[in-house]
Amino acid sequence: MTSKILFLILMSAFFFVPMILHRSRRQFMTRFYLRMTALVTARKLYRLMLLILLYVFHFLYLCVHYNDIGVVASTIAFAIFFVFMDVERWLQRLHEERTPFRIAALAAVVFVFTPHLFTLAVTISFVLLAALFYPSRIVISLWKNKADRKMLLEDTEMLIIYYY
Repeated sequence: MTSKILFLILMSAFFFVPMILHRSRRQFMTRFYLRMTALVTARKLYRLMLLILLYVFHFLYLCVHYNDIGVVASTIAFAIFFVFMDVERWLQRLHEERTPFRIAALAAVVFVFTPHLFTLAVTISFVLLAALFYPSRIVISLWKNKADRKMLLEDTEMLIIYYY
C-alpha cells in the first residue's frame, strides 16, 4: 500500500511541479537558480538526484506491477543515458532547444500508449522535467564574467529571464 501511495505521488509530480515552480519568483527558487548557475557541484547533485529518483520510480513500479517486462527496456535506456552520454549537455540542449524537447515529449506520449513501454515514457518525462529546471548555457556563461555576475546577483528578474 505504501509503495502505491509513493507511486501516485511521483506520478503527480509531472503535473504539480512545473505548474507551481516553473519561472517562479519565490525566494527559495531564486536561491535554487543562483546555486544551479554558480556551482558545478549543485548541477552534479541535481543530475544524481534525477538518477536516484529514476531508480526509486523503477523500484516502486516493480513493487506495484511485479511482472512487467517493460521495466527492463527503460532501465537499460536510462542506464545508457547516465553512463555513456554527457547528461549535462543533454539537459541543457533539452532546456534550450524546442525541437529535441518536442520530439522527446512526443515519444513519451507515444510510449505511454504502447504496451510495456510505460516506464520508458515516465523515464523520458522525468528527464524532461529535470531539463525544465536546468540552467541555460547563457546564464552559466554570464556567471563566469564578474560584471555580469554582479548584475545577476542584484537583479533576480534578469537571472530568471536568462535562466530560462
